[in-house]
Formats: sequence, structure tokens, C-alpha cells
Amino acid sequence: MENKKKILKILEKSDVPVKGKELAEKIRVSRQMIIQYISKLKSEGHKIISTREGYILEREEGLRKMIAVKHSTEEIEKELVAIIKAGGKVLDVIVEHPIYGEIKGRIDVKNEEDVIKFMSLLKTTKATPLLELANGVHIHTIEVPNEEVFENVKVAIRDYLILEF
Repeated sequence: MENKKKILKILEKSDVPVKGKELAEKIRVSRQMIIQYISKLKSEGHKIISTREGYILEREEGLRKMIAVKHSTEEIEKELVAIIKAGGKVLDVIVEHPIYGEIKGRIDVKNEEDVIKFMSLLKTTKATPLLELANGVHIHTIEVPNEEVFENVKVAIRDYLILEF
């Protein structure tokens, strides 16, 4: 079986991200070859997401909605927890940059444990959150099972500036 097909098969069977090193070991190629195969698969239209925990095949599990909000860095955790508790999954954050245009970062938080991990990474890496590039204004892509849950998400974060797309 072709290596790209082997990678797809492994990712299709996994509900969690698979590290490049693990893929390399399973199909007996170098980690660099995995990066090349993943790039080719993406260019062929496969929705493979590169996360901090490995590669995962993107599966839509409901409606995807975008919501624009504005808040400070100190409120990131509060915002993410509010969305999760209301039944949403935060897929990404998007900001508009005056030079680079749209900048998008993967978040992928679906439960409070994910929020804790994300916040820990923000603190330990001392990375600048994307919202700071746009004076706190940013967009999230949120996955919800239905419109009712999306309305619950909007209510849960009503303290922020919200602009629906």
C-alpha cells in the first residue's frame, strides 16, 4: 500500500492527534518524509490538521459558526470555558493584521481539560496571543451540534462584544 494511503488509514482510525514520529515508525519512513506526505495529502484536498499534539483528520461533527468578540488576554480562559460549558467546541482564532491580512491559529478545545492545556501552553511558552495583534478583536470558528446550542454560546459570552457572521 502506498505510504500516503497508509497515513490516511491511520488518521481515519484515530480520534486523537497522531504524532509525526509515531506515523514515521508505523510506516517505516523518516519524520521528514511524513511532513512531505502530509503536505501532499493536504494539497490533494484531505483535511489534515497539524496540531501541537500531532496530525488529525478533520471531521465535522455539527454546524460551524463564526463569532467575533473583543476582550483582553486575561479573559481568554473565561471566554473558552464559557463556550465549552454552553456546548460549543472552539476550533480556531482569527485576527486581521494590517500587513499580513488574516492570521489564523488552531485552538481545538472541546472540554475544560483542553482549556487547561491550552492556557498552560500560553503561560509556559510566553507566546503572545493573537488577539493582542488586533486590540482584542478576534473571530472564533465554533462547532456546535445545532442552532440552539449556538444561541446558548452567544448568551454565555454576552459580556463581550459579539458580532455574528
